[in-house]
Amino acid sequence: MGSVLSCIVSDKIGPGEISRELVARACHLLGHAGGVTLRNAYLALSVALEALGLGASDPVILPALSPSLWLRVLLDKGMVPLVADVDLESGTIDLQQAAALAQKGAKAILVPHTLGVIADVEALRAHGIPILEDASQALGGKVGEIPCGGAADVCLVSVDPEDIVTCGGGALVLARQKPVAAALRKTQEGSPLHSQLMDMNAALGISQLAALESFVAARREIALVYGQALLRSRHTSLVQKTDAENVLSSFPVALADGMKEVRQYALKKNVDTVPAFGDTIASLEDSPAAHCANARSLVLRCLLFPLYPMLGKRDVEAVCKVLASLP
Repeated sequence: MGSVLSCIVSDKIGPGEISRELVARACHLLGHAGGVTLRNAYLALSVALEALGLGASDPVILPALSPSLWLRVLLDKGMVPLVADVDLESGTIDLQQAAALAQKGAKAILVPHTLGVIADVEALRAHGIPILEDASQALGGKVGEIPCGGAADVCLVSVDPEDIVTCGGGALVLARQKPVAAALRKTQEGSPLHSQLMDMNAALGISQLAALESFVAARREIALVYGQALLRSRHTSLVQKTDAENVLSSFPVALADGMKEVRQYALKKNVDTVPAFGDTIASLEDSPAAHCANARSLVLRCLLFPLYPMLGKRDVEAVCKVLASLP
């Protein structure tokens, strides 16, 4: 927190040097050439799509459990969303459906690592079209020696309170190649709408990046204990089906049936839960994901249990008791 306090006492709380320092540190961590910060995820995705050279009428693949905000951005820009279903066990994009949609002339693929479960970006690269990877909920994970967020052409890192690293809101957009990084900066500098994060927010992000390794270790330790407790119930969690080392942003429980009874039971034990996919494309009325049976199933029966590094031992034990005894 020292960097945040230093920013406050220096009176430099607008966008500037510290925001650029956050980008530099994130690029160093993930192996990107450059990038920008934006005040919100809508602007970040918009800038990323423009930097990839995408425009109106271009078809773009994205999974049904993507944030509903992504669909809004694509439609606002006149692009054509091609929605793929997800794997039922992992919640990540269905590779066969993505391959079929790629054959329909898709110009890019948007790939979130759902709740920290890492999607197979390398398999998607075989289609030869640009990939935008969202590492917001999986930052700190790895695929071999490659950090999650470092494999695709462009990486989006949201820094909202529910993400692995938070600045209180906003997002980073990073690019592996210098020309795309330059395009990001040009787009941002060309409009007052595309303003950077304020330095005070960026300073918080820098302090959290510095502590990322310890955050990830704590999250993995808690997730392991939760997983062992859940084995005593009739329910499951989402599964990492590749060899990636993931890190969960929250602990997802895929219930055997509906969630109402389970939520009520957990609340009686003073454990708050939230639907995992209540604000995704598959959750929308008249959704373009109506054909995505796996995603729709997970919307109806996947709950999130609290998982964050600062949870105390008693809190973890309380959650474990609930997980082990879920109705």
